[in-house]
Amino acid sequence: MTTPTRNPLWTMFTLLTALLWLAVRTTPGLVLITFGSLAGLFGYPWRGLAIVAIGAMVYAGQCSRTAFTPCLRCKGTGHHRKRRTRTCRPCRGKGVRIRWGRAVMNAYRRATYTAPAAPAARPAPPLTPNTYADTDRH
Repeated sequence: MTTPTRNPLWTMFTLLTALLWLAVRTTPGLVLITFGSLAGLFGYPWRGLAIVAIGAMVYAGQCSRTAFTPCLRCKGTGHHRKRRTRTCRPCRGKGVRIRWGRAVMNAYRRATYTAPAAPAARPAPPLTPNTYADTDRH
């Protein structure tokens, strides 16, 4: 039993269809990252690396500007598609989800953040006679 050979035109059509779907569904930065990785696979490693770097900068800029994106599961409604009484699980009924790039940025910031040192506490003023703390009333 022999394995069928793949037609190169069919493979290219499938690849272009997948990239078009990716371009419609995602951000330009992620599309550039995908094109760069494919350029590296097809024998252009330095061009691919440059395209990936540009795509990463574009995506990082978008993540810093808009941290949230509409939920893909419920299309921003916050409800389950078939049963409207249930809330959408991925977005927890909010209709938006945090971008994965922004989640990575937040995790990095939490891991590397060092809080400034707290100022030294001021000493309490000395008690004077006939103050509340000096009497027996409570």
